Amino acid sequence: VKTEIIEEAFPGMFMDTPEDEKTKLISCLGAFRQFWGGLSQESHEQCIQWIVKFIHGQHSPKRISFLYDCLAMAVETGLLPPRMVCESLINSDTLEWERTQLWALTFKLVRKIIGGVDYKGVRDLLKVILEKILTIPNTVSSAVVQQLLAAREVIAYILERNACLLPAYFAVTEIRKLYPEGKLPHWLLGNLVSDFVDTFRPTARINSICGR
Repeated sequence: VKTEIIEEAFPGMFMDTPEDEKTKLISCLGAFRQFWGGLSQESHEQCIQWIVKFIHGQHSPKRISFLYDCLAMAVETGLLPPRMVCESLINSDTLEWERTQLWALTFKLVRKIIGGVDYKGVRDLLKVILEKILTIPNTVSSAVVQQLLAAREVIAYILERNACLLPAYFAVTEIRKLYPEGKLPHWLLGNLVSDFVDTFRPTARINSICGR
């Protein structure tokens, strides 16, 4: 990891200062804005991947949360593209269900910024998130389920028709690839996926009758 790049991008996080979190956040964003502006367009994606790798290498939930707040603010102010940030977060090899706090914080951030991603990007993210959920075993401690559910919340948001993140037929196509007819969805998803797919059955039945 290019630690020196991270130190340059987020100088405030390495100093113990009496500043409150909001002031520290704004200060860090200002420094990051300057740093980001000096990068070439071609290096943007790699830089975000470095930052995500660095964040995922942290062991303090407080520090991870602070850095994620920085990323969220950078996206919300238009500095960073939401799709690039979401893809780097979700595709990270270090995003594993066993690291429950990191898992929860990551999916909460994705839930917060995914609204700015185009539908093609959302479709790709849906596919990867469903695959990540499949890595969770059938039996886990009840103590960690609440944190793991953060991924389910993102899926629910994507499938919410009123959110207009992804055309429903694209979502069904991705779901059917992992869960063909007769295969039960992962337990973490509960009835969320099956209920969504069931909403298409009347349409499929009408098409079948009309096609005879």
